[in-house]
Formats: sequence, C-alpha cells, structure tokens
Amino acid sequence: MIYITSYVFFWILSLIYALLNKGNGESFVYNLFMIQLIGNISFFGIFNFIGHVLMRKKVAKSIGWVSNGFQVELGFVSLGIGLCGILSYWFRDGFWLSTLIPITIFLIGAAFLHIKEMIKENNFNSGNVLIIIPDLLIPMTLWILYFLSI
Repeated sequence: MIYITSYVFFWILSLIYALLNKGNGESFVYNLFMIQLIGNISFFGIFNFIGHVLMRKKVAKSIGWVSNGFQVELGFVSLGIGLCGILSYWFRDGFWLSTLIPITIFLIGAAFLHIKEMIKENNFNSGNVLIIIPDLLIPMTLWILYFLSI
C-alpha cells in the first residue's frame, strides 16, 4: 500500500513542480517526467532495500514467502536502482533511459511473478497482491511520460 500512496504523492508533487517551473525552459511533460522518475524510482528502490534487507522476515511473511539470501540480493539491486533515480536529478538525457529500462524490467517481472504465485500457489497475501498495481503502474506511467517528453 505504501507504493500506491507514494505513487499518488509523487504525482501531486510532480504536478506542483511542473506548474511552478513553467518558465525553466523545459516542457510541462518533461518536468512531470523528471519528478516522477526521480521520486518514484528513488523511493521504490530505497524503500525496497530497507524492506528486503533490514526487515526481510516481516516483508517475506507479508508476501507469503520465506526469507532467504536472495531477498537480500533483491534489496541491494533495489538500492542500486533507487540511487539511479536520485542521480537522475543531475544526469539527464541518456541516463534517464538507462534508469528507466532496469526498473521497468524489474517491476514488470515482479508483477508476473506475483500473478504466477496467485495462480499456481493460491498466494493471495496482501504483500503479493497489492504490489501488482504499482509494479505495472509505475513503468507504464514513466514510459508514457518519457515518450511524450522526447
């Protein structure tokens, strides 16, 4: 649920930023995309790192899984992606696309895994079901904004 809340929060923040920065030489959509990219990817990556590394047993239980070493690896990958989101503030152009590709593959792959768990394992734990919404919504939104901003 936190990822859905953060998604809405960063939409509000990006709209405010884009409206307040109309005269900065960038388009409205570019400014929306920048804040969405920085905010959603940074938050997702860092929060995912905290959950899968520092609170791994609690997170695994909410998903309906058993905590293991791979979960910690997932946390560190998430941290790397989150740091790319932060760096997107300073590095633009091709860096944004390079940040967008791994988060997209990661989130869509995770969504399919969660759906597979629901179908094959009858896993309807809230951590396995609700996460599908931001897993699909975040990449879809970012790609739409990316294509509209170029």
